[in-house]
Amino acid sequence: MPWLAFGAAAIAAVAVTVWWYGRREEKVRGRVFAAVLRGTAVFLFLSAPWLPPLSDGNDHSPRVAILVDFSRSMRYPVGAGAGATRIQAARVVAAELGRDRSASIWSFARTAAAIEWTDLEGLEATGADSRAVDAIERARASGAESLVVVTDGELADREAARRLAERFGIALREVRIADDVERIGIRFVAAPRMLTAGDTLEVRAEIVAAAGPGDSARVTLDFGPGLGEAVTVELPAAGRSVEAVLRVPADVASDSTEWRPLDVSVEGVMPPWDSAARARSWVGVSPEPTGAVMVSVDPDWETRYLSPVLERSIPGGARVFLRVSDGTWIRSGLRPVGGIPESSVRRAAESATLLIVQGDPSDLPGWLESAARRRPAVMHLVRGTGPVSGTGVSVQEALPGEWYVATPPPPGPVSAHLMGVAPQELPPLSRLYGSTGSAAGSVLSGRRDRRGPESPIALVGSAEGRRWAVVQGEGTWRWAARGDQGLALYRGLFAGLTRWLVERTAPQPIRLSDPYVRSGDSVRWRAAPEVRDLALQLKDASGMVVWSHSPADSTTAIAGPPLERGDARFVATGTSGGAPFRIERPFHVNARVEEMPNPVGPPLDVRPDEAVGERAAPNSDPPVWPFAAAIGLLCVEWLWRRKVGLR
Repeated sequence: MPWLAFGAAAIAAVAVTVWWYGRREEKVRGRVFAAVLRGTAVFLFLSAPWLPPLSDGNDHSPRVAILVDFSRSMRYPVGAGAGATRIQAARVVAAELGRDRSASIWSFARTAAAIEWTDLEGLEATGADSRAVDAIERARASGAESLVVVTDGELADREAARRLAERFGIALREVRIADDVERIGIRFVAAPRMLTAGDTLEVRAEIVAAAGPGDSARVTLDFGPGLGEAVTVELPAAGRSVEAVLRVPADVASDSTEWRPLDVSVEGVMPPWDSAARARSWVGVSPEPTGAVMVSVDPDWETRYLSPVLERSIPGGARVFLRVSDGTWIRSGLRPVGGIPESSVRRAAESATLLIVQGDPSDLPGWLESAARRRPAVMHLVRGTGPVSGTGVSVQEALPGEWYVATPPPPGPVSAHLMGVAPQELPPLSRLYGSTGSAAGSVLSGRRDRRGPESPIALVGSAEGRRWAVVQGEGTWRWAARGDQGLALYRGLFAGLTRWLVERTAPQPIRLSDPYVRSGDSVRWRAAPEVRDLALQLKDASGMVVWSHSPADSTTAIAGPPLERGDARFVATGTSGGAPFRIERPFHVNARVEEMPNPVGPPLDVRPDEAVGERAAPNSDPPVWPFAAAIGLLCVEWLWRRKVGLR
C-alpha cells in the first residue's frame, strides 16, 4: 500500500479543512460535522489513484491469456524431418497450459481474435504473417495480466511485442514449439514481360532468410535448355534482404513470340522448406525487330530511294519485297533461286513495326489488306483508285495538269523536317490523285501548274490507337533523283512521316496489371479503352476453365478470383480497332509474401517486476468510486451548511 501517498493526502485534506472552517467560516454550532465532510471528500479526491477498486474483475475477465499462432508457417513440421506439424504441436501445448480452462485463449496471425476452448482442436494454419502486437493489445484490454505466446518463433514484430509488454507492465512468455530450421525464401522476382531475341535477360531476385549473417546461398536461374546462370549471395542479417542479379542471353527459334518459363530457385533447400525458395515468371521472347517492311505490288524507282531513308529512320532497319510480273516475290538487293515464298512476305508484313504498301488499293492481295488494317503504323503509296485499307480515305481519279510542290508546308508532323527547303526548281509529280474521306490533315500539298489551286500530296490520320499515312502523289522519287534541294525534300517528307507513324504504337489490347501473381491474390488485368466484346477465361495447369467473365465495353480494370500456387493461363478474345484479337498467355502463381521466413530471435520473456510503464504508474487506471463518494459527501456538506446557517 502506498502509505506515503495516503499520509500526504490526509495532511493536505486536514490543512484545507482547518484553514477553511477555522479562518473563513463563521463559528456556528454544527460546523465541525461539515468540516469532517469537506476533509473526507478532499482526501478521497487526492488519494483516488492509490485506492483499490471495489471489484478486481476476476469473475468476468481471466488474468491469464494464451495466444496461439495460426499463420501459414505453422503448417511446416516441428523439426527438420517428417512428423507433426507446428499447428498440431501448438494445439497440444495450448491445451496443456490451459488445462483448467480458467485462462482465455486467442488465435493470432496478422490480426487476433478470441476463440473458445472448444474451437482450439479445429484451428488450422491459414492466417497471414505472424504479428503478436494486436493479440497483446486485445488480451490486455480484456483484463489479462499474464500472456503466454505459443508460436514457431517466426514473429514479424518480435521487438515491437516485447516493448509493448514492457510498456503495459504485463508478463509475457513465449513457448516455442519448433526447432530452429534455416529457412530461405524468394520474396520477389523482377523480370521484363517481353524481350527481343539477342537481348540480355536481367533478373533481380530479393532473397530473405531466417539465418545468421555471414551464411551464403546459391541462387540459380533457368530460362530453358542451355540458358541458365547461378550466383552466390551472402545472406543478410535477420529482418533484412539481399538482391541476387542474374543475366542470360535471350533467343527465339520461331518467327513469332515465344512464352518461356523463368525459374529462380535457391539451391540446397529441401522439401517442404523449398516452397518459398522457388519462384517462376513467364517472359515473352519475340524475334529480332523487323523495323520497316515495304511490300510493293507495283514497283517503280520509289523503292530505290525510299529504302535508305527507312533504313536510317527506324530501329531494325528496312526490308523491301517486290512482286515481279510473273507473280514471283523478290527482296530488293537479294534474289534467291526460285524467288521468295509469299508466306515469308506475309509473315514479315504481319510483324512489321511499320508497314509500307505500294500499289493499286483495288489490286492488293487479301492478306496484305488484312495486315494493313491491323498494323499499328501503315504508309500507303497509292498507284490507283479505290478505298485505302485501314484508313478512312478513298482515292479518286488522277487530277488533270502538272502538280508541283507548294511551299511553305502546312503545320504538321513533317513541317520541321522541311525547314529551309526551296523546291522551286523541282520537277512535277508524275500523277496526283484526288481523294475523299476523313483524315487528320495534309502534311504536304501540290499546286497545279505552280499558280493554280492546291491539293494534298500526303495525308495522315489515326483511329483507335493506329496511325496511317497516304501518299497520293506518284513520282516523288523524281525529287530525290534531282539531288540537293530535291533530295532534302524527299528525305524530310518520308523521314518525318516514318518517325511520326512509329513514335507511338497501338497499346496491347489487354495485359496483366502485375505479372508476378501471388497465391490468394486476385488476378487483375488492364484493358485498352478501345477494346470491345471482351471475353476472359482463366485456366489452371490442366487446362480446365476455372473462371470466365465478359465485362462491359467501358471497363478497363478487371479483377478475377484468387488462385492457388501453380501454373495458369488466361485467354482473352474481343476486338480492338475494329479488328478481332485472341491473346493466350501463361503466368505463374507464386508463394505469398506471408509464407516467407521471418527472423527467429531470442524468445520473448518479459517479467512484471522488470517491466515499466502503465502498471507502475500510480494514476494509470484510478477507480471511479472515490470520486463518486467525494461528490456525494460534498452534496451532504452543502445541505448541512444550509441547515446550520452557513452559505
